[in-house]
Amino acid sequence: MTKFLICIATLFLITGTGSNAYAQKFNPDRLTITMQKAIQKASAASVRMWGYDIEKQIRTGGQFSGVVVSASGHILTAAHVNKPGATYKVMFPDGSEHIARGLGEIELEGNTSVPDVAMMKIIEQGTWPYAEMGWSSSLKKHEPCISIAYPESLNQSLPMVRFGYVAEVLNKHGFITSTCIMEPGDSGGPLFDYHGRLIGLHSAIDVGEQDNFEVPVDLYRKYWTALNKTETYKAFPALEDEIGIDPIAAELTGLPGLETPEISFGKNAAKLQGTVCLLKSLLDGKLQTIQATLIQADGSPLNNKLKNRSLLVSKSSLVGQNPVIELDGKEVAATVIARDRNNDLVLLSTAVKLKGGIKLSALNSDTLTLNQLGEFLISPQSNNTYKISVIGSAAFELPKMSSAGYLGAGIGFNEGKLTITGINPGSPASKADLQPGDHIAGIDKINIIQPFDFISAYQKYWPGDKIALKITRKNSEPLKDTILIREVTLGTMPQISFNHPAENFAGGKSFRRDGFSKVFSHDAILRPEQCGGPVFDAKGHFYGINIARYSRVSGLVMPTALILQLVKAYN
Repeated sequence: MTKFLICIATLFLITGTGSNAYAQKFNPDRLTITMQKAIQKASAASVRMWGYDIEKQIRTGGQFSGVVVSASGHILTAAHVNKPGATYKVMFPDGSEHIARGLGEIELEGNTSVPDVAMMKIIEQGTWPYAEMGWSSSLKKHEPCISIAYPESLNQSLPMVRFGYVAEVLNKHGFITSTCIMEPGDSGGPLFDYHGRLIGLHSAIDVGEQDNFEVPVDLYRKYWTALNKTETYKAFPALEDEIGIDPIAAELTGLPGLETPEISFGKNAAKLQGTVCLLKSLLDGKLQTIQATLIQADGSPLNNKLKNRSLLVSKSSLVGQNPVIELDGKEVAATVIARDRNNDLVLLSTAVKLKGGIKLSALNSDTLTLNQLGEFLISPQSNNTYKISVIGSAAFELPKMSSAGYLGAGIGFNEGKLTITGINPGSPASKADLQPGDHIAGIDKINIIQPFDFISAYQKYWPGDKIALKITRKNSEPLKDTILIREVTLGTMPQISFNHPAENFAGGKSFRRDGFSKVFSHDAILRPEQCGGPVFDAKGHFYGINIARYSRVSGLVMPTALILQLVKAYN
């Protein structure tokens, strides 16, 4: 009877009903509370790692993830990122850094990707934060789960949270299939159940965002003793440990409604209608569509300035000439009234007053806290559909990488001077007649002495910007250099593509996806043209707009404070 009551209590906690018959529909508020408790329980033990040479004190490999599972520092991870006996830097979410050594791993001969099991151990003496190990044998299909790991693309010191469910308890290759999206850098990272217990380790993906494969935690239980030896096993070790029985197996439940979360969020989403519309324009001579967020200025001083017009905000780089919005099958003309290139925001006014919208007073300067990780978000679309996701991070800066202006020159620091070491054919540097061996002495009248001077000056420029480079070039006369000024129009950074499932998801990445002073991540599956629309929590609080699909795992939200900053600048 006691176990039955526990089962009913747990079911009520995540569904709000107490009946499996109603698990098709869940209570978002109750599920949020449950998942956030699990996140708070498990986060401290989720670690970022890379190979590290302790003698030379240098990084020696790519980033991956892991999870500490004992107070003495045992770390579980994936075999494809581990080498027995090698050393690794371990970075905890609290900022502390330590060194671990690779122990045992299992990579079957003939198929080294299976079962992808590995263990490490922190070599320093200490008592470490650790996660509770669960049992993969007690998992249920559609059971809610959480990923807390470190996607390499974001390059953040804190992990990103993702939410999903168990799609297959055990697939034909021996892995758990989950819908918690992952990508390179997440490998070896933990998958937790809704009690905050470790149930799997991130291993591999397929192209579809729903196809994510996890090493069952029971394999680590079964081969715990064998994995403590510094050895690569080409077959499953003969030495086995007892897996044990999950004491709360009877109370675990699945939520089939997680396959179609729109049903459970229907009432919440219905209240958000009238906040988003489809925006069309001509961009580089082609029709471009993007979502746009409607702002209601009624009751504010801005309303007098707008008169009988409405205010829209969207993603600037996807809004071109002759913008119109599509509303009830009709097109309404819009006018660009302000742009913020640094944050990729555009402000437009419409030719007529539109109904609905987000009140200007809802645009505030509130900042996210780590306690909000895992909170459900709703991204309504202009076609009356919407995307469900969870808050994956607090706000962070995302420097220019793919969005930086492209010079096309290799640069090194030789003999105390910043020197061009190579020129890419057809690049802006080539067209400006820069040559290998030229010394860069200045940018736009800013003197360049140290490499940081160049980085600091250069990072403010965007594709299309014109810069004047002051260079010195060796002359034929001994001990005499020629001083030249070369004007360069920076190009667009060449897009590098990799034949990896993480790069081939439907719709791909947004072209402008970095160079932001403040954004936060969530795990919404958005196409680039589905950005520009608003993002709310389940209670209808406005969090910002979708500004970019950054990678397979992350969409980026531009917070309300920066939107308000643009509106105030216009006002």
